[in-house]
Amino acid sequence: MITGLTLILALAATPPMPLSLAGTDDALAVLANPAGLGVRPGAEFFAIYNFRHVLWPEFFSNTTFLAKAGPLAAYWEPRPSHYGVALGAGSGAFYSGIRFRRDSLSRWDVAVLARPLKQLSVGATWDELNCGWGRLALGAAVRPVGNRLTLFGETYLVTPLRPMVGLEAEPVDGLKLGLKAFLTEHPEDVRFVAGLSFGLGRAGVGASALGEPRVVGAFLRGGSVARRTFAPARGLCVEIELNEEILDRKPGLSLSSRSVRTSWELLDLVSRAERDGNVRALLLSIGGMSASFAQLQELRQALARFRAQGKKIVVYAPSLGMGSYYIASVADRVWTHPLGDVTVPGMSMGTIFLKGTLEKLGLQFDGTRHGKYKSAIETFTEDSLTPANREQLEAYLDAPYGEFLEAAAQGRRVGRDSMEALVNIGSFNAEEAMRAGLVDGVCYHDELDSLLKRELKGINRVSEKKYRPEVAGYEEWGRKPAIAIVYATGSIATGESRTDFLTGSVTMGAQTMVKAIRQARKDSRVKAVVLRIDSPGGDGFASDMIWRELELCRQKKPVVASMAGVAGSGGYYIACNATRVFALPTTLTGSIGVFNFKLVTEGLFNKLGARRQVVKRGEHADAMSDLRTMTPEEDSMMQAQVDYFYRQFVQKVAEGRKLTFEHVDSVGQGRIWSGLDAKRIGIVDSLGGFFDAVEYAKQVAKLKDCDYVVLPAPKTGFGSIVSDFAQEQVRKVLQ
Repeated sequence: MITGLTLILALAATPPMPLSLAGTDDALAVLANPAGLGVRPGAEFFAIYNFRHVLWPEFFSNTTFLAKAGPLAAYWEPRPSHYGVALGAGSGAFYSGIRFRRDSLSRWDVAVLARPLKQLSVGATWDELNCGWGRLALGAAVRPVGNRLTLFGETYLVTPLRPMVGLEAEPVDGLKLGLKAFLTEHPEDVRFVAGLSFGLGRAGVGASALGEPRVVGAFLRGGSVARRTFAPARGLCVEIELNEEILDRKPGLSLSSRSVRTSWELLDLVSRAERDGNVRALLLSIGGMSASFAQLQELRQALARFRAQGKKIVVYAPSLGMGSYYIASVADRVWTHPLGDVTVPGMSMGTIFLKGTLEKLGLQFDGTRHGKYKSAIETFTEDSLTPANREQLEAYLDAPYGEFLEAAAQGRRVGRDSMEALVNIGSFNAEEAMRAGLVDGVCYHDELDSLLKRELKGINRVSEKKYRPEVAGYEEWGRKPAIAIVYATGSIATGESRTDFLTGSVTMGAQTMVKAIRQARKDSRVKAVVLRIDSPGGDGFASDMIWRELELCRQKKPVVASMAGVAGSGGYYIACNATRVFALPTTLTGSIGVFNFKLVTEGLFNKLGARRQVVKRGEHADAMSDLRTMTPEEDSMMQAQVDYFYRQFVQKVAEGRKLTFEHVDSVGQGRIWSGLDAKRIGIVDSLGGFFDAVEYAKQVAKLKDCDYVVLPAPKTGFGSIVSDFAQEQVRKVLQ
């Protein structure tokens, strides 16, 4: 009986495979331990063939077909008909599974898999629950020297025990070796199952053999997730298409939905190509790309690091503007369309003034502020730039404009003054751009291949889509410590985060953010938080709610702020108490100031022939209504409230950044600063991008290897699915 049980386990597939109760966690887990199906994402397919002499019409009787979609898997042996379906679920350190098998009988099995440590995995199956008490099997696996070698052992709990031991090793990428021994009381009766497989990215081939009785087989594998490859492509040129809007996070559904790619996705692609020895060049096909200048700077820095490895960058763009040319100037070669153009007229900032419009409509602006540079209300109170507003706009503009000139001049190997002279001309057709040295050549898109072959000899062009699939490799065991990535995107308001269905604009809801930060604070696995900010500010009360939750979090674990394109006013308020604040040199930040206002509509209603009246209890009951302007007393009361909030803002910045109140007040007053100047005056600690902030968080949390949790996440429905996918992708990106 014992020998029979051993052979049943050995012959679980056709042909037998050296599988492990505790170690197998790909699609083959449907045959070994169905709980393992919950470990790996993606779809997978196996065709396993047993070499026996059969007539051609019976060819498929020797084949087992096995398919997996996410945590669900099934197998089928056509002749005689055997089939089974299984489901695995779980996360982190514990998984469970259930399996149904059908041959001459119907059988139900349950299973568990626990991985409390990255070196240890324990599994168990209880087979044939509906047949008496069934059979219980236990197994354990260890990784003593890393994740390329797994040793395992297992047995059915019967008397006497007949243990099985084995190993799985991957000495080089894509080459896997497996061996499993079925032990008995008599050494001469020991049986072995051996396996060999070659990974080819999304595909794979392999063979296995059982010593006694002699059974030899082979398999083909295909999957949606690439594995390490035994024969990697050499000399690749990866084509990246830059024709979308670049944002930190994709907005929700709206009528104005546009094509968006995330900044971390793009940065990871460049970073991975930089580390990949098979990639020797990038081809950037630039179309309708849009992004904040700070995000472009983050991308250009990543491209510069790629080139610093001795690799090539080639750009093809029918038309280039200031932002796209800033990116293109990092390349070895820039090509454009014969009828293309380069338009680099410089940079400008402006605002609209509605004072005259309000007067014509009969609307009256009634508001207060603290900070002479807090210029938002000047849209309604002025008809031109005030000296203070002009001063701050011109000072800020120096940062991106200076960065453009320096970077473009260095990339094109000309002097800064020469590049500025070209900017002062502004517009060039393709031929003029060639003569000016802004581009290296012109060609039609269909001529790219021949030009690339001449420019990049021995390099094969591959699309981003074909290159991008993340190599799965081995999943780490156990629950690793984590860093929480908390995205603070959009204007700040009370309530839940949301996307405007008509305009597509994103609102950062304080309630959503507080829940996300609290979740990170209470999660013992999270050792540090990276707060990624891209926000112009908004509601002061909502900003303070977020600030308070971040303060509570910082008392328990490091909180690192990473500023993207904008982190001003409330966007800076929520960053000011971080353990460390990172900004890009061209980030727009600061704006430490406060304002409050309302529009009085009495004049408009009079023009329309309408009249409104109100009754009240309390002298100031209608002070904030749009029916009338505030009285001098009410105006003083409101100014006192604004001044109080401003003092609180300054005090929080002073304490968070370890500065004096007087210094923060002197650089505050509502003034905007570039990240470069913000570092100089002390309200920003370091110049760097998102990955710099993540690396610092790992350093202060003393983490070498960690997982990543992305927050906040949509609560239910389709949004939850999207969030899970986004979280998985960011986790892969940062690893």
